[in-house]
Amino acid sequence: MNTLVSPAVYLGLPVVWLIGIYFLINAVMVRNLVNVKSAMRIYNVVQILVCGYMVWGLFPCLGIPNYCGINSEFDARGEWFVFVHYLSKYLDWFDTLWIILNKKRSQLSFLHIYHHATIGMVWGLLLDGNVGSGTVRYGAWINSLTHVIMYSHYLWTSFGLKNPFKKYITMWQISQFYSCLVHAFLVLFLETTTVHGFAWLQVIYQSTMVYLFSFKLSYVPSFVPAFGAKDGEKAASCSSFFEMAQEEAVERQKSSEPKKAAETPESASLRKRSGRAESPGAAARETKGDKVTSDTKPEGDVKTE
Repeated sequence: MNTLVSPAVYLGLPVVWLIGIYFLINAVMVRNLVNVKSAMRIYNVVQILVCGYMVWGLFPCLGIPNYCGINSEFDARGEWFVFVHYLSKYLDWFDTLWIILNKKRSQLSFLHIYHHATIGMVWGLLLDGNVGSGTVRYGAWINSLTHVIMYSHYLWTSFGLKNPFKKYITMWQISQFYSCLVHAFLVLFLETTTVHGFAWLQVIYQSTMVYLFSFKLSYVPSFVPAFGAKDGEKAASCSSFFEMAQEEAVERQKSSEPKKAAETPESASLRKRSGRAESPGAAARETKGDKVTSDTKPEGDVKTE
């Protein structure tokens, strides 16, 4: 365990990951889409099982009214499950792999890159500082529960099924960030164990997550190359942690746009008659008894699309 939570690992691996993203993007720019739907389904199942294991193992940290285990005791069991949670942050990097292989540039947001590059550092620093138990278990538990919900949704919808609870899942996801921010302040003001010395880290990090999720959800830096799917190609649904919230934002934007009412045969006929009445040439032809031209068809010949 000590080797895997050393600074060389939790600070060095994210740098390697970022470099890998750059080269992978350039590689897929000259290749066609890769069908990874089956691999993604297996990945979703693995995430559900791993995160479900952590939800079960970290559950003892909860209590009433001390819901986040402030000043709770340190134990080896709690540290083990926090360590598993730390390792799962590297498993989450597959989310980025699916995004790039599916050529979904819009999902490779700054929030996505920032979160996946830094969250492993945070958990590695806590474990390296010997505070990988106690109340810090709450953050690992709530995040694991959210992942179980999210990846269950992705697995369900990958078979073409609709999830009527989709918007509630997004609401839960947002609530998770605010819950962790509240927890950070509780640790800052109420915690008396050695975890208190790391409270500033959680306050700063959760504040950045709330800000980015609330105001920069879909922001994709301009330096990210354009590697979107070609016209006519459709990528498989991607299991990005923030994908659902991005989809919800797009759907809300579309629903707020005014819809143009479909034109009925009666309104089309009235519009054409009005056009003829307003045209001086048409009025002159009607006065002279000219026949109706092809530009002014009678009402019975009106066609609607």
